[in-house]
Amino acid sequence: MPAPQAGTAAPAPAPQANAPIPLPSWFTEIDTEKKGEVSRADFLKYRMRTFMELDTNKDGKLSLDEFLKVAEPPFSHDAPNLPNLEERKARARTEFQNLDTDRNGFVERAEAEALVHAEFNQYDMDRDNKITEPELRLVVQGTMRREEQARREAEARRRQGMVAINDFIDMQLRSADQLDKNNDGKVSQAEYAMLAGPADGPQAQGLPPFELRKKIAMIKFGEIDTNKDGMLDRVELTAYAVSQFIKMDLNKDHFLNEEEFKKAAEAEQHKIRAIVQTMMPAQQAQPRPAPAPAPQRPAQAAPPAAPQGLAPGLPQGTR
Repeated sequence: MPAPQAGTAAPAPAPQANAPIPLPSWFTEIDTEKKGEVSRADFLKYRMRTFMELDTNKDGKLSLDEFLKVAEPPFSHDAPNLPNLEERKARARTEFQNLDTDRNGFVERAEAEALVHAEFNQYDMDRDNKITEPELRLVVQGTMRREEQARREAEARRRQGMVAINDFIDMQLRSADQLDKNNDGKVSQAEYAMLAGPADGPQAQGLPPFELRKKIAMIKFGEIDTNKDGMLDRVELTAYAVSQFIKMDLNKDHFLNEEEFKKAAEAEQHKIRAIVQTMMPAQQAQPRPAPAPAPQRPAQAAPPAAPQGLAPGLPQGTR
């Protein structure tokens, strides 16, 4: 009978392009004469070996105690990243209940054989009581496609709301384009100073003095302006975005998630506070105005996939 799923085997590597679909090891183990086919009788005999080995008292049925041995050596072993003994036993108990269809507390031979026949029928596509290599390869190919699709869907769900480096660079360049009021493809100091916010009026209430905010913006400008020509071109903006992405990608998976955006925002705010403390006159230390807020996204909505938060170095947003 098929061994209960007491452990999870490592998935077989995907075949290379144009490579033949691999056959399961059981097929070659049964087809010792290399006929390219396996009969129902041979398949049943092969699959029932585990049943025979577990049936220690040879009464033609398995008690729960006998069945649970499938979770132990030589049927199953401990291995890294695989279920431990207790987990394997728990799975074996569940499998026992599924096999014990008449609920008499035993897995009888007929019950085990019914499962084996059902498995055989999945492979015997033309119902001639033989599993041929072409039939088996088609079944395996379908299984591999479903598994690959499931992996892709799982990866898509994992990456939902995550930002790749190309997306991150594009976000930063779009934001820079919004600052480029004269559309010359560069951001001047005067244009970048717009990030300092309003000099006065209701929107300036609660913010540090405008001159202080402007100095903070110019410090950031100087970090990006590597050739010190007083202009930020797309090469400099792209290079700075790449460097910030690398710093923000804490788990080094080549994507930025919401938590990484949050930590980057916290680090940027901490940096701004430190700058404010060095610039504020000593006599203004008590009380000290609140530090300048981090540059916000432009009014235009950001792409849904981008986590909310600050991307250090450049304002976030879209063109």
